[in-house]
Parts: sequence; C-alpha cells; structure tokens
Amino acid sequence: MHKNILAKSVRLALIGGAAATAFTAPAVFAADEDGAKVERIEVTGSRIKRSDLEGASPITTITTEDMKMEGNFTVADALRNSNLNSFGSFSERSGSSAQSQATINLRGAGSSRTLVLIDGKRFPGSPTLGGASANLNAIPMAAVERIDILTDGASSTYGSDAIAGVVNIIMKKNYQGIEFNVGGGSRDQDGGLTSKEFSVVAGYQMDKGNITFAFDHQDRKGISDADRSYTSASLNDLNGDGEIQFEEAIGWSLYGATVQNADRTERQASLLCDDLEAEYGSDVFQTIKADNVFGAGSTYCGYAYANVSYNKASVDRNTVYVDANYEIAEDVEWFGRVMVTQNNSFGRYAPPAAAWSNLSADNPHNPFGEDGATGYMRWVGIGTRDGNVDDYNQDYLTGLRGTISALNDAEWEFYYHHNIADNKSIGEYYLSYSGLAYNQANDIDLGSEAGINNMRATTLTQGSATFDQYSAGLGFDAFELPGGSVAHYVGMEYFDQQYSEVYDAQSEAGLIGGSAGNSAAGDRQVWAMFYEAVLPLTDDIELNLAARYDDYSDFGDNVAPKASIRWQALENVVVRASYSEAFRAPSLDQLYAATTFSADDGTDYAFCESNGISEVNCLEAQYDTYITANKDLGPETSEYLNFGVAWDITDDVGLKVDYFNLNIDDVISRRSITNVMEGIASGNLTPTDTFYVLRAPGAGGSLGQAYEVGTGYGNSDKLEITGIDVALNAKFETSIGDFGINWNNSFVLDYIEEVEGGGAGVDTAGWSGQPELKSVLTTTYSVEDHSLSWNINYTDSTYEDKTSGKLDSWVIHNISYVYNAGDFGSMLLGINNLTDEDPVLSSSGDYTNPELYNNYGREFRASYTLKF
Repeated sequence: MHKNILAKSVRLALIGGAAATAFTAPAVFAADEDGAKVERIEVTGSRIKRSDLEGASPITTITTEDMKMEGNFTVADALRNSNLNSFGSFSERSGSSAQSQATINLRGAGSSRTLVLIDGKRFPGSPTLGGASANLNAIPMAAVERIDILTDGASSTYGSDAIAGVVNIIMKKNYQGIEFNVGGGSRDQDGGLTSKEFSVVAGYQMDKGNITFAFDHQDRKGISDADRSYTSASLNDLNGDGEIQFEEAIGWSLYGATVQNADRTERQASLLCDDLEAEYGSDVFQTIKADNVFGAGSTYCGYAYANVSYNKASVDRNTVYVDANYEIAEDVEWFGRVMVTQNNSFGRYAPPAAAWSNLSADNPHNPFGEDGATGYMRWVGIGTRDGNVDDYNQDYLTGLRGTISALNDAEWEFYYHHNIADNKSIGEYYLSYSGLAYNQANDIDLGSEAGINNMRATTLTQGSATFDQYSAGLGFDAFELPGGSVAHYVGMEYFDQQYSEVYDAQSEAGLIGGSAGNSAAGDRQVWAMFYEAVLPLTDDIELNLAARYDDYSDFGDNVAPKASIRWQALENVVVRASYSEAFRAPSLDQLYAATTFSADDGTDYAFCESNGISEVNCLEAQYDTYITANKDLGPETSEYLNFGVAWDITDDVGLKVDYFNLNIDDVISRRSITNVMEGIASGNLTPTDTFYVLRAPGAGGSLGQAYEVGTGYGNSDKLEITGIDVALNAKFETSIGDFGINWNNSFVLDYIEEVEGGGAGVDTAGWSGQPELKSVLTTTYSVEDHSLSWNINYTDSTYEDKTSGKLDSWVIHNISYVYNAGDFGSMLLGINNLTDEDPVLSSSGDYTNPELYNNYGREFRASYTLKF
C-alpha cells in the first residue's frame, strides 16, 4: 500500500515539476553571487552537471591506479573483484560459445539487469549473450580513466536494463603526452609467462581540440582441469565404506560407454568397458558403481574428461581506441570516438559426449540383449573438441555539443552511435550422426581411419549485432527557488537493435553429437523521451526528479520515474534517499530463439521423495533438456529504494552507509530443471509444451527416473534483494609517509526468490554461491618515490545445501609495490593471492562456483611504465 502511495506521489511531483517549468514566465536565470563560475561536472546517474561530488544517489569510483594496485589485469577483473559484484559473474569459461566473454552482476540481480555505459552512453549487449549483457572484454584497460558504479535504479535516465544499477566506464580524453606500458605475469601453479600486456597511450593538444589514441594488447593463458588438483579427474572413497560410487567421482562422466535399456529403467556399463580400460587406461575409462545415482546394481562406464578439458579459456585481445574533439565554431564543438576490439579465445572440451540411440540387441556394447537401448558414449577416436572464438567489436560515435549564450549558456548535445559486433565460434572434432549412420550402413569399422573421418564434424556459430542510436538533449537553468536556480535536462533518443546467432545447418538439424544450441534472431526499435530536474528547495535540501518514456516496437511502452533527495544536514554530513521505478525488456534471444538442446544438471527431489530417498542423499544428475523461447514475454518491473548517510568525520576520514531494497516483479527467468521437476510433481506448475518432464516407468506406483525435461522463459513471481553498503575511506599524512584506507562492504540481508515452481518466495541469502557479505579492504603506504599496497578480498562463508553444511569463507591477499623513477619511468611488482588460496569447494571436493571463486592461484606480476 505505502509503495503505491509513494509511486503516485513521485508521478505527481514529476508532473508538477514539468508543469512548473513549462508555465513559469518569464524565465529567470541565476548567476553566482560573486560573479565567479563554479565548475560543474558530469555525474553518473544524471545528465545534469553539478558541483556536488556526493550526490543523492550512491556512487562508487574505481580509478585506474586503484585497478592496478589491487592486482587487476582487465576491466572485467576490476569489476568482478568489487564488493558490489555480490554473487560473482560470468568469466572466460572454456568450451562455451561465450568463452571469450565477461560480465558484471550487481547485487546478484543478474548481468542483464546491470547496464554498462561508456562515457555515459549505452554499450550494447553481446550477440553471444543474447544481446542482453555487455561483454567487458571488449573494453581496453589502458584507455580507462576510471569506473563509476551507481547502485541505484537508473532506468529513468538511461532506459531499460538499469534495474540493479549502472557501470559507467569513463575513458581517457584530452590526454597530453605519450605513455608506454609493458608487463607480464606468471601463475605459480602453471609456470612460465601466463599473462602479457603492452599498451601505448598518446595525446596531442591543439588550439581548438585534442586527439587521444590508445593501443592495448592483453593475453592470458587458459587453465586446464588437469592443472589443478581439485578439478583433475579423481576417484574418492569419501564416506570410507571401502568402495567408490559414481557420486564420489570428480571429473568423470557417465558418457564413457554406459548403456540404458529401452524402457529407461536400468543403466549398466558397456560390455566393452573393460576393453576400453585396457586400451586407454583405468585413468581414462573405468567401470564405476552407480547404486545411489540410478538404483541398486547400476554401473557406469565412466570417462575421465577432466584429464584433457580446460575450465578457463584463454584470451588474446587487441584494441585501438581514438577519442577526439574540435571546436568548429564559437560555442560549437565536434566530438567523436572510435573503438575497435579483436579478441581471440581458445577452449577445450573432452572428446564428444553423445548418445548412440537405438542400439540393436547384438551391438557389442549392449548388456541387455534387446533392441532400443541407448548408449551414452565418449567418441574418443574423434579427438578433443577444441573451441576457437573470435570476437570483433566496432564502436563509433560522433556528435556535436555546445552552449547557447542567449539562454544563459544552456548546454546542448546531439550524437549518433553505431556499434557492430561480429562473433564467430568454430568447434572442431564433434560427432556427425550422419557419418555414424553412413558407417553403420556400409559396415565401416567405427575405429578405422576412414570411419573416424566420416564421423568428424566442425561446428560454426556466427553471432552478429548492430546498434544504431540517435540522441539529443538540452540542459538549462530556469526559474529560482530559495536554494538557487533549477537545472533541467530534456532529451529524446531513438535506437535500432538487430541481433542474430546462427548455428550451422547440421547442428540445427540435431545431427551433431556433443554440441548444444540453436539459432536465434530478432530486432527491435525504441524511441524515448526523458526529463530531469534538480530543484534546490533550500540552501541545504536538493530534490531531484526524473522520468523517461520508452516505446518498444515489440512489446509496448513504459514510463520510469525517479525521485531523490539530498539534505546537507551538517557541513560534513549528507543524508540522501531515492525511490525509482524501472523496467527491463525481454532480450531478443528470450523472445525469438529456436528450441535448444542442452544437458543441464538438476536434482529430482520428487523422484527421491517418492522412492524413500532422503533429501540429503538425493543426488544431482544430468538430464536431456530442451529450452524454449517465449515470444509472449512481458517486461520486468521494479522498485528501488535507497536511504543513506555520507559523513566526513574529519577532513581525512569519510564514512558512507546506504540501505537498499530492490523489488522486481514479473521476473524474466528460465526455470531450472530442478524447479520444473519439483513444480510439476507438487502441482504448482502445470505441464505444457514448454514445461514438462518425461519419466521412466516407476515401480510399485512410485515415480520413475526423469530422463528428459522441457523448460523455458516466463514472467514468474518476484525477486527481492535487501542489503546495506558500508564504505570507509581515510588518508593520513605523517612524517614517515602517507597512509590510506579504502574499505568497502556489501551485506545482503535478504535475497527472496521463487525456488519452487509457482511456490512462495524463499530467502536464499547465504546459500551456496550467494554469500551474505563481500568485503574489499585496500591499505596503501607511500613515501617519496615508493608506494606499497595491500588488498584483501573477503567472501563470506555459505551454506552448501540450503541451510545446512557450512562452506568456508574465502580470503585473498594481493600486494603490490611501485617505484617511481621520475623520467626513467615507474616499475610495479605484485603478487596476487599471496597465500595461494584454492577456491572454495563443495564437501565432495567439486569446484562448483567459478563465477564467485577464481582458480588462478598465486600469481607474480610485473609491469614497467614510461611517460613523456
């Protein structure tokens, strides 16, 4: 009830502010009392320039120096390591068409709910990520001046996707001189040079303008599963009963040579499993008991995929960046930007894991002696599946800006923004089902050279996206309030987004084994109008109002309002509060993708309950999964409430505390297969062509094992996130040197989401992968030409299974030392993960959360910078 009243009040205030602007005549333009101009700067989250650095919305800034001193190699690293990236985010993952990509996930709300900007302008989403999330690996580290993170709803300013906040990457501009940087790193657990960087930044200042240029090269090697003890293949007697069951096998897959009977009630190791073990070794193929996975007496012929697969993909990126501005007339300036990025990534999967359907009774693998069995096979003769991904991103922006002296130097801007993303993924050594059928029809030995060549297939995925944006705006001061003149900004924009992700025809037809995915394509056009006002009600109280109207070609329109207030309670205390409504349009792949096959992991709690298996012993397994898009998806809507205090305790010590509540309705999500199986069994989810579960016959009236699950996208109930951010900053100048402290904390008090199909929301804060606290503490010490930094990154412990079984907290120490040799340049020496901490593992030793815990281990790094 109170939220509806507040929402109506915000709308009325916005309308009143706009009406007052329209009908106030004549307009009065304020000047500074002493005639001097107070410098006003652009602040993330607002299009209006202002002089107050601590505004009505909370903003965290990461400078280039911060990023380097904290041991970050890329822009993605800096954002992943932020305390505001609450539950981690996607990083370079081997074997995926998105293996070259990296994202940011503010508040744990999802990367598609975090809008990424470059210099305040929208950076389009990657086609590989469905056009919904920006790829941070397209942004050059060397050209970045700073990163502003706005943790507040910002749809009223920037449009859809800014539900959880905004990451605004400010690039270097008006640079003078030239700077060279070269560096490298070596991961202790891998040896050799595992990362390299080289960059040049140069700038030339003219009488009427400036041109800034940057070239940035970075490459980082991938990590194979075998290079880490916790991801390499192993067989473990975890419960000490003297035998190994399949759930105790790490890095092993049932896709070795495991056969399921025709009615899907039994699974046994292939009759040839012992031969495969003798040929390839027991560390490659082995018969493993699977009593607890598929019923008493079951066995799997497992394959140790982790002996050859990679978990972290390599990245090799080159970027050219140019920024320029030129005064073409009095009070008129042209500005432009060009950024071209080429990124290559390599990843590796084990040989293709693909089903062999309809095995005949006399097939030498078939232990059941009946037709129609299915073999879950590892086609080792074909070779490892290698993925080579090339991303090519072109970003162009040109525009004019200036002032209108007749309107008291009102500021105007118009620009055109064009972005092209071309991503290509080539997969080698997959299984061709056509080739398999040809071999069988012509009695060609599957293990012969001719047979293997017939079965080898190469996959191709081509992602493409274009983005064209036109934007115009006018900022001006009009009429007086007791606290001063009112600043306004009005504008409009139009953008056209086109997206496609096209798979090769054989993959689309389902004739490729060991691959998943399907084509998608779509386009949309959006036009918008926006208004913003800063009203100084008194000398100490400032009210900010904003609203944006968006009209989408494919699902409708929306108005997103926002109101925030800033109170200078004391000379050194700012009290702030904000309320905003936002929305997020469905991504194009969620609307238009063809039905896609995957092999998702899930837990069939309904089967376990029906068959007397306790929840603790109900094991996760892999199921054939079919994912369906939904062209009838609607937008998400949200309300964001923030209340905070910024206190300058002394001139050198500052404290900020912000409470936030983000409430998202009509959440767009793909139901997990665990959710689908549980929801249908409980009656909370009605089976449809999209959501369904196919099961084998059960015994004695109990449910049978699930073997295929259908899932898709929908507007489910809600997601509500509540928390507190606390930041402490201090600096101390002493006779023995200067000390600095930067301590940022994010507490997640509640994370309420729907976890049962159609059921009530559950607070999952503190569950596995969802820590209740992330904390980053950086202390610095500098004296003369020497600087020392100690960075501590803390991730709180979590429960392993809902609210039972504690997993360890994770503490990473990074140290760096910089020596400034003046004209001879500066040298940085650092050690990341000083104590060589492994990522947090599950109780069975599995590395299950790569988004939250990285596996780089200890890394030594050095770089040299020379400026002229």
